[in-house]
Amino acid sequence: MDTLQLDTEQTTRQVPYLEDVTETIRDDAVEEARSKLSPFQSALSLEQLLEEDGFVDYFKYGLVSGVAKALAANDKHVQAIYALDPSANPDSETGASLPVEMTMHLIVKVSRSSAALEAFVDSLDKAMVRSLQSLPSPRFQMRTSILDVTVVTVEDVRRRVGYAALLSSMFAPALKIWERAD
Repeated sequence: MDTLQLDTEQTTRQVPYLEDVTETIRDDAVEEARSKLSPFQSALSLEQLLEEDGFVDYFKYGLVSGVAKALAANDKHVQAIYALDPSANPDSETGASLPVEMTMHLIVKVSRSSAALEAFVDSLDKAMVRSLQSLPSPRFQMRTSILDVTVVTVEDVRRRVGYAALLSSMFAPALKIWERAD
């Protein structure tokens, strides 16, 4: 993938590229989520499926996987990407399920952080929101952001500071989505 340039002229030319990337992520996530359903369920319209939390949960995981691949392809310093569910409560005994929260909370472990990665995350977030707003669901219509990305360094992970400590949490561990092969 091409990297996102910060100058205005280049960024304007990159927008169609990000639109294509986010549409591919969205469409792949829909197809992957449909493949997890029974034949009866998968035959439902996308509008009907987006009302079902089970489908939406699979769909969100597909989105997270696609976003992780896009982030990793854009920056060679990205070493691993984790998903975090801040609404998860390991002490909950009610067994009741909460509606799927659509914000994608990611922890990105990098060898070194950069302004370019932060700019790419911001641009990807905006493009992802536009892509999701085209879906027939009120879940996405009023969204202004969908990505919550926290960048941590290898040193942060080693010292277990801030969000990096969540990568080794026993109670609510982050789920590894992608890791760079050495």
